[in-house]
Amino acid sequence: MMQVSGHRGPDAAHTLYWQDPHQQLWLGGQRLKITDLNDRADQPMVSPDGRYGLLYNGELYNFYELRNQLLTKGEVFTTQSDTEVILKMLIRQGQAALPRFEGMFALAFYDRVEESLLLARDSCGIKPLYYAENDQHFMVSSSSKSLIASGLVHTEIDPQQIDHYLYFRYPQKSHTLYRNIQALTEGSCLLYTPAQPARIEPFIPAPSGTAFPVCDTTALLKETETLLKDAVLRHIATDVPTGLFLSGGVDSTLLLALIKAESAHPVPTFSLVNDPEEKNFGTQDYHYSRMAARQYGSYHTEVPLSLGLFEEHFEAFVQRMDQPVGDSGAMMTYLLSQEARKRVKVVLSGAGADELFGGYNRHGAYYQYLRHYKAISSVSRLGKKLATYLPTGFPHPLRKSFRLTKKFAQSLSEDPEATFLHFTGLAALGNPKGESPHQLLSPSTPDFVEHYLSLALQHDQHHYLIEDVLQLSDTASMAHSLELRVPYLDAPLVRYAQSLPATFRLGQGKKWILRQLLNQHGGQPFTRRSKEGFGLPFGHWLRDRSSPLISHYLEDPQQPVYQIVAHDLVLRLLSKHRGGQHDYSAELWSLLLLSTWLSQQNLFNK
Repeated sequence: MMQVSGHRGPDAAHTLYWQDPHQQLWLGGQRLKITDLNDRADQPMVSPDGRYGLLYNGELYNFYELRNQLLTKGEVFTTQSDTEVILKMLIRQGQAALPRFEGMFALAFYDRVEESLLLARDSCGIKPLYYAENDQHFMVSSSSKSLIASGLVHTEIDPQQIDHYLYFRYPQKSHTLYRNIQALTEGSCLLYTPAQPARIEPFIPAPSGTAFPVCDTTALLKETETLLKDAVLRHIATDVPTGLFLSGGVDSTLLLALIKAESAHPVPTFSLVNDPEEKNFGTQDYHYSRMAARQYGSYHTEVPLSLGLFEEHFEAFVQRMDQPVGDSGAMMTYLLSQEARKRVKVVLSGAGADELFGGYNRHGAYYQYLRHYKAISSVSRLGKKLATYLPTGFPHPLRKSFRLTKKFAQSLSEDPEATFLHFTGLAALGNPKGESPHQLLSPSTPDFVEHYLSLALQHDQHHYLIEDVLQLSDTASMAHSLELRVPYLDAPLVRYAQSLPATFRLGQGKKWILRQLLNQHGGQPFTRRSKEGFGLPFGHWLRDRSSPLISHYLEDPQQPVYQIVAHDLVLRLLSKHRGGQHDYSAELWSLLLLSTWLSQQNLFNK
């Protein structure tokens, strides 16, 4: 199990075996040394009396504060690590200590006297935690591949989760593509003892539902900037070199601007560069990231993207994935992490800002849909029909705008919840299940817009952010033993953002709060650019037809994926994409990833 996940912690590896009256316990700890590089901070970490053991992955950003509180109560520390703080907090308070941990973490805490195992995952779901159980064994790991490597888990693909993946690009929350492997949900803990079944419960109290009273813009921006500065300072405080993934968008550029304002030392920044000829299917991030690096004085490194680089690394990238996430940002993060690891051991990312502050194109579109619900609903059928004529399958200056308009029109429904799900999904590969689980509000209800817009932002925070963005960020960065940190998900900032009404967060445009903050730091060139997704120019490469790798995994009818997906459907999408009839790059990337992953699992030949 440890060999399979060795890249997650290559700096130290230790095992421990305990024989207790009712069960045997094996603990394996692999460490990526970030805070307190001394061997004394290695894991498994055991209490001086030998009663308690801890395995922990992540970073606690308030551990100095907690450590000082413990010192006043007479605790003695032998390390400067956050691991020892967590151990002592759990010994003193048990499960009640979990809400006080601010950071990203997955942990396993064992009490030999009670023979109890406590698992927990951070409130934003930044770090993964998988578990599996059979009649004789209970297993847990940061990697589902480790669970499979134990030889104790029956590997069987779950067709229901394949369906969910094909539409949303990831399995359902708490599930994986395997029937017998589960993921612990964010902000939850699991208590396991020999005497009773595993019990899962949240350790973060549910939001009160009362929104923060909106103050004047000046005070709001000041408070947001203060919280974000504090977050940045907590996240760059490491004992190893730290850098930043820089896209030239609002989120990462604002982080760089704040680092510049708070630190005299330039940081290394990293970005991807696609061929300018591919900009209609790629992005112009490289242009803006260069500008940001010059303006805010970073040591900038670029990774040139090409079909050849993709083919060279794609299969190794898929091999590192616990399960596929059908988002090409995963491959980009993998390539960026590979380069960044040559210079730094920790990297900051702008992930989480869009979900908290309403930054995606779908958020802006959905807000307008809700505000003009009656008018849009009355013309939705005509809009869907007209949108089919918008050309999106070949390069032209308006391709991206047409693509967004087409997606908007074809997603419309009289059901607001279903409409937002359509905004997030891949309609060519399936349909979302279980639409409209709640009674629909009347459009004349006073809080109609706030209610549904808030649900949409919550959905993205608790599903898309965790199962897509954070999952791929952790997997792709840790594949190269690089710790990726997300300052926008710092606990005080998250609480503050979530207290603001959803309509207020989008009232002056997508992510207007962060845009105004960046403007105050001279970032007008970056706030004026259009929102672009973080993705490969895969649509361009598909049209090229010269990739044997793409042909092998998408066109070969003998691939295992075609025991699940109709082969003629994939060929039809590929033909329409290459013929310029429609842009199916997102669907075909998702299918390519699934096909390659299933082929590597070798499940259908067993």
